[in-house]
Amino acid sequence: MHTPRLPALLAVAPLLLVICCAHHEESPPPDSGDHPLELRPQPWQRRGSPVLSADTTQQSWSSKMLYSPAVVHVDGVFKMWYVGSEGDYAAEHGVLNIGYAESEDGVQWREYVGNPILLAKDLPFATDFQTPFVLFDEEERIYKMWFISLYLDDQRMDQMLGYATSSDGIDWSIHPEPIYWSGRSPSVIKEGPDRYRMWMNSRPSPETDDMDLYGYIYEFASSDGIEWERGGEPMIVPSGKAHEGVIYPYVLKEEDAFRIWYGSYDESDTRFHLFSATSKNGSDWLLRHDGEAFSAHDDPRSFDAKYVSTPWVLSLEDRYLLYYSARDYRKVETGNIYQHIGLAEIIKPD
Repeated sequence: MHTPRLPALLAVAPLLLVICCAHHEESPPPDSGDHPLELRPQPWQRRGSPVLSADTTQQSWSSKMLYSPAVVHVDGVFKMWYVGSEGDYAAEHGVLNIGYAESEDGVQWREYVGNPILLAKDLPFATDFQTPFVLFDEEERIYKMWFISLYLDDQRMDQMLGYATSSDGIDWSIHPEPIYWSGRSPSVIKEGPDRYRMWMNSRPSPETDDMDLYGYIYEFASSDGIEWERGGEPMIVPSGKAHEGVIYPYVLKEEDAFRIWYGSYDESDTRFHLFSATSKNGSDWLLRHDGEAFSAHDDPRSFDAKYVSTPWVLSLEDRYLLYYSARDYRKVETGNIYQHIGLAEIIKPD
């Protein structure tokens, strides 16, 4: 989907004490060889072709748009949920659905024959699905999905946080109401039975324009994954080379650090790249807006030459995998839209 431009375009309580006072800093250290994710750019090796694409799919439901991957590795199987459409989202409502695919190696994917598994028409409070995030709860042995429910008509656009659960990742039970009033691209970590943390784009207040949410990433806290409280100040805002928008956050928690990826336009306002920041606690972030972590491809013929977006990073035993949405430079009816899911990797140092 074409991202709307900016106007120029736990216990819960203890966590809230942290996020209300969190801040970001802009004093990046020099690049070092200690960890590949601290380098700028990060040394991702991208594949030359997408792992899923609207150009090559045999499923008509995602033959026009295909993007926004959410990937987990459960019981030796890679599982992906993604957004697709065969209709024109700019002219029609209810065309953005969610599909499912599986893989043994994270590279070669089989699209589920029963796709799409979640239909926009079945949303009780919105017109379309957007930016799903899926977590497999190891304790409860169920899949939990947070997604953006897009309500779009001729007068307004609302983006609200929705929630669903599933025992198998295919048949989902959707919570009957939105669980937060404003959001885009949720990223959730469960740190304990009663402690969830989420990072998400959100509007500063209900009085602001819906597109304002693309300039703010907030941290949220919850005891059950449904009732959320937001920190008072945004964690990340535009600055430096990430000068227009900080969009589509994804947070990875490792033993020694939290790492976040998100997208922003470059100085040309036409290409979209990924930036990354690091934190010891997930609240105080050391921004690296001096340089991109992962850029759109320099070759204008590439499937990811215009946009790399909606990052999703898996940390495996020997490598990192980065799944991302991509746009090329072709013009398709309503303009440039996401049609591909790309993959890049970094081999972990010994």
